[in-house]
Amino acid sequence: MKKIAGRIWVIWSGLWFSLIFLVMYPLFRIWFSHPSLYRILHFHRRIWGVLTCIPALMLPIMSKEKSLPRGRRIIYCANHSSYLDILTCGTFLPGFNFFMAKMELGKVPLFRMWFRTLDVPVLRESIRSSHKAFLMAGKKLESGVNMIIFPEGRIPKDRPKLHTFKDGAFRLAIEHGAVIVPVTLPDNLKRVDSDNWTASPGIMRMHIHRPIDTAHLKPEQADELKKQVYLIIEKKLTEYGVYENHT
Repeated sequence: MKKIAGRIWVIWSGLWFSLIFLVMYPLFRIWFSHPSLYRILHFHRRIWGVLTCIPALMLPIMSKEKSLPRGRRIIYCANHSSYLDILTCGTFLPGFNFFMAKMELGKVPLFRMWFRTLDVPVLRESIRSSHKAFLMAGKKLESGVNMIIFPEGRIPKDRPKLHTFKDGAFRLAIEHGAVIVPVTLPDNLKRVDSDNWTASPGIMRMHIHRPIDTAHLKPEQADELKKQVYLIIEKKLTEYGVYENHT
């Protein structure tokens, strides 16, 4: 019975997600037309996310350890256990942000146009594609747009276990003197489980950790930075009881 209810709720939530997008699509088309309008585009993407959460009865609860620095490039690094992570990060993380995510998302109808404009797709299996994507991401950072990345690279099959992080975001942060901000998302797998195609109403906590300044770091310290961010998120997931709740 619980699984049937979960299937009904994922259909209900998905219908609202798509319907709100279709209603807002004419506006999106206008803001997609020129890079100078992308800030407005991002603002309306936030509205889309907020309006989607309301009928799905998914309540965002944010906590922040420290105010984020103004006038600095920011790279948000979040754990990844659900497709809902994209909506919550894109909607509720502060600032004007772009995603750097796997190229497969660019083939999903409702995500495709974002990866042709604001966001950066990357084919991680291709060294050439990865290099091109990180050059593009670097240009966006230099232009004043913050970056959102899931350093695990994909949703792990044995989630909610936190998988090994990729190097790219941390090398990019040091190269551009950006601030790394770890983000912990403990509830999104319970809200939307794409493996079993179930969903449920409830809270979606987002914990924004203390910023880590990379301005003083050297390129050879990227691995150390990666481990530091990994341990921060892993510790917070443990505090939330995420692993115990899924054993």
